[in-house]
Amino acid sequence: ALAQILLIKYYDRFHFFGNKGKKLCFSLTKISNNPFFRLILYYVGIGVTAMVFGYIQISFWVMTAARQTTRIRKQFFHSILSQDISWFDSCDIGELNTRMTDDINKINDGIGDKIALLFQNMSTFSVGLAIGLVKGWKLTLVTLSTSPLILASAAMFSKIVISFSSKELNVYSKAGAVAEEVLSSIRRVVAFGAQEKEIQRYTQNLKDAKNVGMKKAIASKLYLGAVYFFMNGTYGLAFWYGTSLILSGEPDYTIGTVLAVFFSVIHTIYFIGAAAPSFENFTIARGAAFNIFHIIDKKPAIDKFSTTGYKLECIEGNVEFKNVSFSYPSRPSIKILKGLNLRIKSGETVALVGPNGSGKSTAVQLLQRLYDPDDGFITVDGNDIRTLNVQHYREHFGVVSQEPVLFGTTINNNIRYGRDGVTDEDIEKAAKEANAYDFIMEFPM
Repeated sequence: ALAQILLIKYYDRFHFFGNKGKKLCFSLTKISNNPFFRLILYYVGIGVTAMVFGYIQISFWVMTAARQTTRIRKQFFHSILSQDISWFDSCDIGELNTRMTDDINKINDGIGDKIALLFQNMSTFSVGLAIGLVKGWKLTLVTLSTSPLILASAAMFSKIVISFSSKELNVYSKAGAVAEEVLSSIRRVVAFGAQEKEIQRYTQNLKDAKNVGMKKAIASKLYLGAVYFFMNGTYGLAFWYGTSLILSGEPDYTIGTVLAVFFSVIHTIYFIGAAAPSFENFTIARGAAFNIFHIIDKKPAIDKFSTTGYKLECIEGNVEFKNVSFSYPSRPSIKILKGLNLRIKSGETVALVGPNGSGKSTAVQLLQRLYDPDDGFITVDGNDIRTLNVQHYREHFGVVSQEPVLFGTTINNNIRYGRDGVTDEDIEKAAKEANAYDFIMEFPM
């Protein structure tokens, strides 16, 4: 913007034609007094200033984007962990992992230095437009007559790019889910010789992503092509109309005026074109943010992080199922439990026996309040578990699942998982009671 102002200040010195054959003279002995030498110094000063403030501008926006995306990742992960188990039953875990990486990276691309460059382009556009209107409003308005075409093409293609970007992200998420599923079960895949089958399944998802990506690329490049087509058409229109004004003897319109207006307005149009890739990144980031914040804003029916609910001071362990019926949200038409009534007194050892799918694990999960029953209710010491604080209630459970999982940490941390306040003596006692102490001690330190 400062460069444009200096250009207008000295535009009369660029009259290479006209003005009755006046010529510019340079004095080699007094070059320091030459106005063009001062102009060069002004531009050098502007360059140094632009370099310093440009670094500050870009670095601040990049740091801000990094902080924002870090907060988004934390909120996204927190929201995922706060969801109830029924939500995970209908959700692909691998897809969530892909969204946490790829989608949030696209948000970072849309809120980083691209916003700083957009502000820079818009400020340059505003200054150039103001200069053009002051120096020659007729030529400026004619030159800007193509702006509605540029804006219309931007609005149309941005909608198309957003749609394709959302589809592309979904397809890549599915491909990532397939890869994570295969790698997490690699022993089973190798045991059944299913490598080729899994490669084909993964490749098919990549083909779908490629097709959507090609359509998005075509739409975005058509948009850029339309922008540059209208820009070059504007150049021709401006030269033609500017020449007509000079030849018709329009007051205050000289070659210098026309050139000053032309370069000011064309400079503004150029920066509109330069902002086009930023708008593409914004549309992609918008599509990614929609998926991310849809999960962040989702409120779970059973919130582990909720502070509401009654906290029992002492739990004896008297459990009762009263007319409990339940079906999984992913299979609502199949009733797993129908009017279950069961009473277990504190200290009793009870075994639930039955064929697969009869509801044995489901009854335990309902007792843990991983789900809420469709009908009936469950009480512990006479208290409906839905009225209890979820986190405090689950802290009193000890569970050994059918498929134990070891986290990538020490044996000590795996045993104390969920009970961070226990002592090393408690951990050793638990290992001995589980007949695991001896072989744990045989491991190298």
